[in-house]
Amino acid sequence: MASFTWSYSQLKNFETCPKRHYHYDVAKDVAGETYQQGEGHETHKAFEDYMRSGKSLPLGLKQHDDMMAKLRSLSGEIYAEQKLALTAEFKPTGFFDKRVWFRTVVDFCNVQAPNATVIDYKTGRPAEDKTQLALLSATVLHYLPEVKQVRARLFFVNHNHVEKADYKRRDLTGIWNEILPRVKKLQRAREQEEYPPTPSGLCVRYCGVTSCPYHGRGTR
Repeated sequence: MASFTWSYSQLKNFETCPKRHYHYDVAKDVAGETYQQGEGHETHKAFEDYMRSGKSLPLGLKQHDDMMAKLRSLSGEIYAEQKLALTAEFKPTGFFDKRVWFRTVVDFCNVQAPNATVIDYKTGRPAEDKTQLALLSATVLHYLPEVKQVRARLFFVNHNHVEKADYKRRDLTGIWNEILPRVKKLQRAREQEEYPPTPSGLCVRYCGVTSCPYHGRGTR
């Protein structure tokens, strides 16, 4: 069996529905890309191009010109769409290194040591998600020993809404103590190849696993 690796999106899929996680992240047999996924990729690429080279935002994202200009003008180091990975010992490693345990992509990062700001762009509906904010912050803290505090933000671009959380280096133990038991459940499911469906309202319109008996009807 291949070594165990995971990401935030895989953990989220698993906790939403193990069967969904299997088809999206393990078998990868879900055909096509939803409109929402396509929009997300286009938005991320437009923001990345603006941050890296100043390329103008497309017409549909022009309302974010001022915000992106402000971010790009920040002092300190600026990073866009950074692929970061950790070993099981929480050590930085290559994204495709054989020792990799956890992977994430940081959409935007500004470092003004001892502080850092990380932002993840979202095109879906606003939702509180401390897990992703915590993982983004922990990864940056493991990569940059000079950083003592991270301001983490989820920016819901279609709703002009921001979810916020701040973490200090002393919070690292607490972050992993909360997340690791959940990751263990994901790892156990992979090892035992057990992925039962968990029907919900998402089954009706937002899941592409057509082989599931709940597809298109959820809990009704």
